[in-house]
Amino acid sequence: MDEKIFRAYDVRGTYPDQMNEETAYKIACAYVETVKPKTVVVGRDLREASEKMFDAVVKALTDRGVNVKDAGRMTNPMIGFAVFNYGFDGGIILSASHNPIGYGGMKMTKKDAVTVPGDDSGLKNFAINGVPQYQGQKGKIEKIDIKKDYIDFVRSMIDIKSLKQKKILFDAMYGSVGLILDDVLEGLPVERVNLHTKPDKNFGGLSEPNPLNTQIQQEALELAKREKPDFTVMWDGDGDRVFFLDEKGCFINAPYITAALVEVVAKKYPGSTIVCDERIIWPVERACEKTGTRQVLSKSGYRFMKETFMKEDGVFGAETTAHYFFKETKYMDNGVIPFLMIWQLLSETGKTLSEAVAPYRDGHFMIDEIKFKVEDQSEIIVDLKKKYSDGRQNEMDGLTVQYDDWRFNFRGSNTEPAAKLNLEAKDEKLMQEKVKEVKKIIEKNQ
Repeated sequence: MDEKIFRAYDVRGTYPDQMNEETAYKIACAYVETVKPKTVVVGRDLREASEKMFDAVVKALTDRGVNVKDAGRMTNPMIGFAVFNYGFDGGIILSASHNPIGYGGMKMTKKDAVTVPGDDSGLKNFAINGVPQYQGQKGKIEKIDIKKDYIDFVRSMIDIKSLKQKKILFDAMYGSVGLILDDVLEGLPVERVNLHTKPDKNFGGLSEPNPLNTQIQQEALELAKREKPDFTVMWDGDGDRVFFLDEKGCFINAPYITAALVEVVAKKYPGSTIVCDERIIWPVERACEKTGTRQVLSKSGYRFMKETFMKEDGVFGAETTAHYFFKETKYMDNGVIPFLMIWQLLSETGKTLSEAVAPYRDGHFMIDEIKFKVEDQSEIIVDLKKKYSDGRQNEMDGLTVQYDDWRFNFRGSNTEPAAKLNLEAKDEKLMQEKVKEVKKIIEKNQ
């Protein structure tokens, strides 16, 4: 078993060499031994790899006396909902998120939708070295349909009656949001423009179901220019991330959407705590100052975000990569709720999407995250700390250095042998200068 599949958030690798039915069986057995559940809900995304490994996971659970609730195909956020809504002891979804075809994975939770890390030492040990023999009674399998309850839940997060007629372009990347989109929109005042909304196990031939891929974005950008919707919403393959284009067909970076969402959340929870990761923080900081909410920073990754939420009693938060978390979802990320909240915000304010994010974009400039092939960032961080010794530094998540007019975060990836740079500034020219400067130091050590 390739130990590289055990990651901070999940277990994931190429199918069928790293992840396959045998691997999935062993990991599911290890999960039982680690979590000790009695009843577990199991779901899967659209991938053929997930479909093939699904039966192996169910067999492993029932072989070790665990009762299985088979929830079938679903979006990734639906597994967490099933766990906390029905009080199950845990959940497993077979999913490789937005990775290209040819990948397989497993995301696991225990009671109350608390994440079981892929790199949990006990889980990893049992998966690699085996579990004790079990000779008890086998578990039972029951098929369940959670879709209606889930749709009711996400719609309850906003004031549905406040929604006004909008023309909206929907791009589901042929992913699992297509399984529920019709039900989410049923009876709502919307003129739909559909793109890639039919679920397909091969994602319609897309290289990857990832809206951050500029080539993948292109079709939605072109269609938005032609159809002129009020806004465009795009989901990744498993539906836990959501992205937006404004009425002009321009892509809006996630931190500006997060800032706009703070306005919606602050009305419901005045003076509450908002959690965001270290990568890009100034738009959310501005929104928190405007609404009287409190910003708390966290290490990136939903496992770490959830820990911060629970410690700080946060009500809403997000990562720079467009994962949005809510207290009501037990701090699991969700891709449908932010879409509904943005629709509500535009309906109540009468603003366009570009107008809604303008207070947070004006005078703020950020780069698209830059990835470097680096396995060990330690020497680079030493050089960066030395170069920027006059800045305010912290190492909560890699290295963050902040000045009054610009800041950057350089961190190792939690899921791959790479490092990532994010940088923001209050002047575009300064941003460009500092990106070149920081990149030069990083690339010198590659």
